[in-house]
Amino acid sequence: MLPSSQPTSLPPGEPGVRRTRITSGLTLIEISISLGILLTILLGFSTALMKSMRASQANRERMLATNAARQMLETMQASEFSNIFRNYNSVEGDDLPGAPLHLSAFSVEGLDPRSGDADGLCGEIIFPELVTGTGVSQLRENSTNSNLGMPRDLNGDGNIDSLNHSGDYRILPVAIRVDWRGQAGNGQVQFRTFLFDF
Repeated sequence: MLPSSQPTSLPPGEPGVRRTRITSGLTLIEISISLGILLTILLGFSTALMKSMRASQANRERMLATNAARQMLETMQASEFSNIFRNYNSVEGDDLPGAPLHLSAFSVEGLDPRSGDADGLCGEIIFPELVTGTGVSQLRENSTNSNLGMPRDLNGDGNIDSLNHSGDYRILPVAIRVDWRGQAGNGQVQFRTFLFDF
């Protein structure tokens, strides 16, 4: 025997429809969690943006340093070969008379020198030189500067000696270095090459 169906009692005034209570809105805990997630996303985005800006600035600084070093090398190469050492060594007073003063240190526009830099300039030209007690800069073949490929026969006579070859060199080792204080810390660019008298 099948159970008899009993009529279901409904609230008055709403025949055939049952009402359920729905609560709308967010609780305070849900809002706090949503805000925490949003803040975490924003913090990650701002950190990535700051890193990107620092990397962009570091690349810009490196480009300025590289261009300045290349330009200095091109300026030296455009000079009379026999005068390059005399004009760009670390002694200021031995440049050719009447010629513009050339220095072994140079500034780089857009870059700040490192803290404590003695001359306050970012760029430096380095030769295998020895400055004597009397203030004379000598170009020595027996220099032990491995960064410049020394010792080396500079005048092409087949010997490496301890004489001053600033007047008869045929090969001139040179390094051009730019050191700076940047947004992301200290930076350095250095070119090493040999200049030849053909």
